Amino acid sequence: MSIRLVIALCFAGIALAAAVVVFGSGEWLLADRIADAIPEKTAAALAVYRLGAALVLVLLISVAWAGFDHAIAAPLARLVRDIRTATHANPDHKIEIAETHILGDLPQAVNAMAAELSRARRDVHDAIAQATRDIEKQKGHLEAILRDLSEGVVICNLNHQILLYNHRALTLLHVAGELGLGRSLFTVMNRQPFLHTLERLSNRLSEQRHKDHGEGLSTNFVSTTTDGRYTLEGRMSLILDRDDRVTGYITTFEDKTHYLAALGKRDRLLSKATEGLRGSVANLRAAAETLNTHRGMTVAERGAFDKVIFDESNVLSGMLENLTSEYRDVMTAHWPMNDIYSANLLNGVVRRMAGKKGFDVVMTGLPQWLHGDSHTLVELLEHVLDKVREHTGTTSIDLEASPGERRVYLDLIWKGSPVPAAVLDRWMDVQLKDALGGLTARDILELHKTELWSQSLRAEFACVRLPLSPAAGETPGKGARSLPSRPEFYDFDISGLPADLEQNGERSLRSLTFVVFDTETTGLKPSEGDEIISIAGVRIVNGRILTGESFSEIVHPGRPIPPDSIFFHGITDEMVAGKPPIEAALPRFKEFVADSVLVAHNAAFDMKFLKLKEESLNMVFDNAVLDTLLLSAVLHDETTDHSLDAIAERFGIEIEGRHTALGDSLVTAGIFLRMVDMLEAIGIRTLDQAVEASNKMVKIRALQARF
Repeated sequence: MSIRLVIALCFAGIALAAAVVVFGSGEWLLADRIADAIPEKTAAALAVYRLGAALVLVLLISVAWAGFDHAIAAPLARLVRDIRTATHANPDHKIEIAETHILGDLPQAVNAMAAELSRARRDVHDAIAQATRDIEKQKGHLEAILRDLSEGVVICNLNHQILLYNHRALTLLHVAGELGLGRSLFTVMNRQPFLHTLERLSNRLSEQRHKDHGEGLSTNFVSTTTDGRYTLEGRMSLILDRDDRVTGYITTFEDKTHYLAALGKRDRLLSKATEGLRGSVANLRAAAETLNTHRGMTVAERGAFDKVIFDESNVLSGMLENLTSEYRDVMTAHWPMNDIYSANLLNGVVRRMAGKKGFDVVMTGLPQWLHGDSHTLVELLEHVLDKVREHTGTTSIDLEASPGERRVYLDLIWKGSPVPAAVLDRWMDVQLKDALGGLTARDILELHKTELWSQSLRAEFACVRLPLSPAAGETPGKGARSLPSRPEFYDFDISGLPADLEQNGERSLRSLTFVVFDTETTGLKPSEGDEIISIAGVRIVNGRILTGESFSEIVHPGRPIPPDSIFFHGITDEMVAGKPPIEAALPRFKEFVADSVLVAHNAAFDMKFLKLKEESLNMVFDNAVLDTLLLSAVLHDETTDHSLDAIAERFGIEIEGRHTALGDSLVTAGIFLRMVDMLEAIGIRTLDQAVEASNKMVKIRALQARF
């Protein structure tokens, strides 16, 4: 109970006791002492006087209580709330109490104490900052190593919750919002290979076999992504604490999808080269042996066997051609190829040719992205340039990359006539001196699955054209998803989280994963057709706002945006043009949220928009929800201003990006973390307790609205 309620009950008890004493003592005197001595009318008058005296006494005590409450109890209650705010939310919060109090110097003393607390906190903060600088340097080294690794790295606890991941893991797993700190690895990876491998290593540890085992507490395994599209070869190593107990595991992995597919193709080629050719070879051998043994056959009989030999030879020839082609595909598939910016490639050629006097090689045209092996292509182009110079006698050649319908063309352009096909073909069998493995020009063409030809280009000009594949992946400026330069992709404190994720209600608020979200809309009436035009969210894991794991998307509402709405959020019809509809954006947001607890300011408004889309999108937002507006009413019931701006000001949180979905989400996230500290101070520590307190506040505010 609050201090004001306790004091009010005390005064009520005193008033009741006084009324009972005054009225009851009179009754006792009349009944047992002087009842016979006073007339009946006098006795009735005395009874009225006793009742009046009791009421007057109660009234006086009530007035005394009102004065006491106004001058002492209410200021004390305000003082308690302000102390909580200064202690748990905003150390610089100033305690301001009306001058009518009679608490003396107590408010000033508390303000002085709060100031000392604020200074002490700053000193501690400075000391911690100084002590952690070396750790931050080590974190920087760790981040640099993780960022530059060519392998994906994921570290998990024994609940298979992710404690660390690097950028490469995101790329290899082809995921975005699905991967995040504190989330289950099995949202993106097949469960069984990990469980089996972890069991094998745990058994090896328990039986002490790891001491003599060549791989120690590590082993290789193969797994797939949950959708089965990618096959990954990984290596798992156990993580032990000081007592040699398993606390988690680290997994490194590479994408082996194409490699394993090539192995399967190679096996099929071997089968075709053995079993597939056996029948035709046997037929040829039988026909040849028959012709050799029976030399006296008639012309007709011999013609039949000649036909068998001819037909089977054609079959063998066709099969060998197919095998050769497929074998070439298998071999070239393993040659390291990358997306190349043509400007970088052709500049390398120009630099090589710069030392050859009397011969100018100039790069022209707009650069293009293509796919290939930069080293062998430079060797090939240098070789062809030298040959064109020798054959034509030209002293100047332009290098240009141009886009085709399905290929990117590298053209060597000079003033003169094309090179005859026969001459060009002879150049292809020359072994290139600096090429790896003594490759010929033709080998390099086969590696890139292409060919060269020469043609007239325009009046008096000719070229040698080399078609190459376009870039295999997304290239800058073409809609590539850019990852944050330094996301918060590790948090080892998550390793201590409880395993039972189903009992969220009984778990402490600090141990839960939250997604704080906000929406911007065309208006304030979702049931009357207003739509979402922007939705954003940010994760809170282990008491940290993970700015590197945020969701933000502009949505086309399917209707014009009213000017009154644009005034608040600044999103215009031009800005949403070409953006995805809510039917495309909301499922992605659902994946981002997963099983986290949702947090929003005035959550009923935002949740209404989500709920209205559940049936049409066949999805349900059944996450637990906390509302910072209601939690503010729980923590600061002395005020009626629970707007986001007012709460941020109370907690000393600077607002940036107000009235944008992501900006408001970040502000709300900061507010919510401060609230968790204050809620714990008043005994609200679990999700169930926070929801129960919020629900009570809903009822209280509904009653208040009636008066």
